[in-house]
Amino acid sequence: MYPSAGADASKASTLFWAVDDVAAEVRELKARGVVFEEYDMPGIKVESSIASAGGAKTAWFKDSEGNIFAISQRVSP
Repeated sequence: MYPSAGADASKASTLFWAVDDVAAEVRELKARGVVFEEYDMPGIKVESSIASAGGAKTAWFKDSEGNIFAISQRVSP
């Protein structure tokens, strides 16, 4: 990695972490001050900052530069 005067924060998810229990991770990160993004997307149900669709539960948050990160848990359809 290196600084770049021409780069900007990505508008899409930059990095995903696969987790076993996304709800527990969201609670832990919220307790540490992480603010989660809640996107309004057709066909996706969002509850307690966790979006459910397509066999996954996912929660998104941004870093201090505005890059979008996510934690995601695979679930049975």
